[in-house]
Amino acid sequence: MTNLYDKANELERALRADENYKTVEGAFEAVKENAESDKLYKEFISVQEEFMTLMNKGEQPSEEKTTKFQELQAKLLADEKVNNLIQAQQRLQITLDDINKIIYKPLEELFNKYEK
Repeated sequence: MTNLYDKANELERALRADENYKTVEGAFEAVKENAESDKLYKEFISVQEEFMTLMNKGEQPSEEKTTKFQELQAKLLADEKVNNLIQAQQRLQITLDDINKIIYKPLEELFNKYEK
């Protein structure tokens, strides 16, 4: 019988060896090494979390906050190191989404079978 925990640990090791993961890791290091990029990225994360909190409460951000967020996004795109990090994170997220689909496929099939 297959031990799911062994397979999960194997998946963790494979993720760490994945090129997309390594690219994100390197991009984080590049951002950390540049004080301006690091500050900008941390500000972006803070504002993004604030937006998510508001959205989760069913609230809309104020026009002022939305404008600030848009200005911050423009700065992010202009900062090569931060922009590279965000793009690398997006590529890694696609990989993780694909893996999640594979993991949940048997459960989805099981529940679909039950609902019929």
